[in-house]
Amino acid sequence: MSESRRIEERRGFPECVLAPPAALRALGGVGGHFGAPHVAGPTMTLDDLGDIKRIDVHDTRDVLAAFAAQCREATGLVARPAPSIDRPSAVVVAGMGGSAASGDLLAACAADRADVPILVHRGYGLPPVAGRRALVIASSYSGETAEVISALEAAIARGVPALVITAGGRLAELAAQYGLPRVALPGGLMPRMALGNLFFPALSVLAGVGISVATDAEVAEALETVDALGAELVPERPTRSNEAKRLALAIGNRIPAIYGGQDTGPIAYRWKTDVEENAKTFAIAGSLPEMNHNEIEAWRAPAAGGFHLLLLRDHAELPEITRRFTVLRELVEAAAGGVSESWTRGRGRLARLLSLAYLGQWTSYYLAILREIDPWTIPLLDELKRRMRTDFMGGPEMAPQTPQRSEPSRGVRGRTRETRDGPR
Repeated sequence: MSESRRIEERRGFPECVLAPPAALRALGGVGGHFGAPHVAGPTMTLDDLGDIKRIDVHDTRDVLAAFAAQCREATGLVARPAPSIDRPSAVVVAGMGGSAASGDLLAACAADRADVPILVHRGYGLPPVAGRRALVIASSYSGETAEVISALEAAIARGVPALVITAGGRLAELAAQYGLPRVALPGGLMPRMALGNLFFPALSVLAGVGISVATDAEVAEALETVDALGAELVPERPTRSNEAKRLALAIGNRIPAIYGGQDTGPIAYRWKTDVEENAKTFAIAGSLPEMNHNEIEAWRAPAAGGFHLLLLRDHAELPEITRRFTVLRELVEAAAGGVSESWTRGRGRLARLLSLAYLGQWTSYYLAILREIDPWTIPLLDELKRRMRTDFMGGPEMAPQTPQRSEPSRGVRGRTRETRDGPR
């Protein structure tokens, strides 16, 4: 690993051992407090494949390992029928959670190139900017996200051009009913683990309406970069040469505070949500320079000792951002519980941002393993959605959002794997 990509850690844990910090134990983060995760003792490592398989009962590791293949296959997914809109005045990506992350990545990649604003709308209805010359992309992996359904219905009512990216559900029904273009996604994944399926079709859609976000060469580089990175992050790769494992061990039982720069800020937010859903623990996200104008004042002892500062750096960041990262670290390192840096890979913006997001997925996965928590299931989120549907639709209890599979699935490396009863 090059020196520029080396993770710098201070007061971190030994390379392969997780030891609960006394500070968090005092706060109730370890032990029998209701709702607190089970925390591994000092003998827990990330290089024991038996332990990983015991905790990861839904084989999330296989889904993450196949991410490069997912991205490659997603480049061939197209909208049918093809959108007939001319170059729009604005693009509104309506999405929530993992499905909205594709819109964040799209907007971040377009920031230095597209002269058409790309807005990510997280909520009900649509903002006023979504007029008749705009394009609405309704993005929901499940097709059952209430807020996205609301946005699509608003677009239909206003006569705003719209298309749907989904694996099925109510969104697919609306697309068929009104003859809207739809990208049909393969099913069986969690939305947060379908970033490739959600992002690359949207990229193709924008190119088709005259908005260039990434060239074919940049897409090819991104696929190669993610493919190479994946081989470095799988469970079979030992901690000494696995950046995601080392990051998870450095964070330990602290709360990760993840800050990006002007370009990597959206990826920091993606890391935060991956940590929350996969590892079921709190995380903070922000970006420079904004956090230098407010949040920096919170980095004081003793409270800051319960947080691990994680800086997401970009080889192409502005000199002013580089200096801000340096000064930030100098000012808060003594108070922080630990500090790590991770760097983008690749030359093009898409390769740099996608690879950094992929590293975050694996890091959150290993944090879940350290806590002996299944990274796949999301019971509280599923229950909230069930109650909202019951309350507002007036019908019987509906199935949870967690994908259910009843047939054998094809795993990575071509092997057939029997899926277990329950979520997948």
